[in-house]
Amino acid sequence: MKTTFVKITVTSLLLILGILVNTNYANAQQEKLNQQDEKLVAQVNQLDVSHHQYNAQHKDQSEQREKMEAQRVAFITQKLNLTPDEAKVFWPVYNEYDSKRHDLMKSFRGSGDHHKDNYDKLNEAEATQILDNQIIEAQKFLDLRKEYHAKFKSVLPAVKILKLYDAEREFQKMLMEKMHNNNPKPPAEKK
Repeated sequence: MKTTFVKITVTSLLLILGILVNTNYANAQQEKLNQQDEKLVAQVNQLDVSHHQYNAQHKDQSEQREKMEAQRVAFITQKLNLTPDEAKVFWPVYNEYDSKRHDLMKSFRGSGDHHKDNYDKLNEAEATQILDNQIIEAQKFLDLRKEYHAKFKSVLPAVKILKLYDAEREFQKMLMEKMHNNNPKPPAEKK
């Protein structure tokens, strides 16, 4: 009976030891899973923060664009001294023109620019192609301007159209100066 009791006790101890070992193993595995979950949560939180920063930056750029557009409308309206009736017919035509001009700029953006630092590496055919494309682009802008010049003449007197072209250049110049003042270049190093 003692041997049976010892066998039962040893068996019980082994069983208890096995349960404890398995429990420790299970606890270790659970701890690993918890750590992985914490890492995953941290990564998701970081992505969320990055997403919000991107949206905030994009929103800031969008707000800046809207603000600049409102300033341009006010500037042109004031320079042309538009009456309410003139503004009502002029702005839809001008906005259509500006949209098409913007689309042209987007479609031409970068054509040939990627060679600027490597002009000396271009062969004659490549250089000729870039030059020809520049002329084609300039012609498309001129064609658009001619088309809308006629449309502007149908809604505004000629003097106000002259003022419009001057106001566009003046506003563009103001924007460039503002950008230059906000992003000054470091002084050149003295040699």
